[in-house]
Amino acid sequence: MPRLGERAGLVGLAAFLIVDVLLVGFAISSTRHPVDRGGSTIGSGVTTTPSVPGTTTATTTGPSTPAVRAAPLTQGIVAVDKATAFRFTLGNCKSRGSKLELTRNAGASWGPRSAPFDTIVRVRVRSDRSAFVVGADSRTGCTPAIRQASTLVADFGNSVAAANVWFRDPRASASVGLPTGGTGKPCGSTPVVDLAIVDAGGAALCTDGRVRVSTDGQRWTTASTVPGAIAVALTAKGRALVVVPGVASCSGLAVIDAAKPTQALGCAMTDVSKVQPGTVALSVTSGSGWLAVGDAVFVAGGDLSTWKKS
Repeated sequence: MPRLGERAGLVGLAAFLIVDVLLVGFAISSTRHPVDRGGSTIGSGVTTTPSVPGTTTATTTGPSTPAVRAAPLTQGIVAVDKATAFRFTLGNCKSRGSKLELTRNAGASWGPRSAPFDTIVRVRVRSDRSAFVVGADSRTGCTPAIRQASTLVADFGNSVAAANVWFRDPRASASVGLPTGGTGKPCGSTPVVDLAIVDAGGAALCTDGRVRVSTDGQRWTTASTVPGAIAVALTAKGRALVVVPGVASCSGLAVIDAAKPTQALGCAMTDVSKVQPGTVALSVTSGSGWLAVGDAVFVAGGDLSTWKKS
């Protein structure tokens, strides 16, 4: 549950200082980008409803009933390019059930890969198309570990303790593993819905719609708050994107720039009444967007405006 750069330019927000992030200590090469601090907080009893392109922004007062309850994700998707992506089911240490699949034809078909752990909490593909998975097994007491593969289809190697890498902690829903070691609680005592990672840091989505960002996990800042958000992704330049169901003229799932929450970038048309909590995941590259909704997958171009079901 894989990356952040550029400072967002909203008036009144301070620049977020660039610091290097410690990544996995064994051979992860990366470029550094600053963590995006952009965004605005929606609150004080006013809910700003995002609109899709070509429509008028609607603003309503008072709380709204979410179309899909925000819950910790039970699946993930990891975009590689416009044709290639991994998707995975987390499973858990007690009953297992993790799954890992790869597509190379824009989601038209998926080939199963051997799941390297009883539970999978993060998959990352590097620029050289090597990959690693963070997960845990019941036989090790659900202690997080990492296994690496030299290519997208190569076998995963032996597990190594996950001491210096970002991940959602399989042992506690409010905790995330940190690149500096140990764990943190970006949402306090409440669960982390989703965790997005790029080379310079991470963004955690909380159940109340807060997008919390950090370069190393030691200090978290609320970059934006988007009520009803159920998944988060980061572009390589640190732009935080969220998924919000059933807003404005988008009766499906709207993909929204968290720093500009009144305008949806695009809409994936699906029946939100059938969407189960925790089953929506988002991932983006410079030229594509991928949205997993249960067993269905939607793919978009780089501007994320048009989403088509695979």
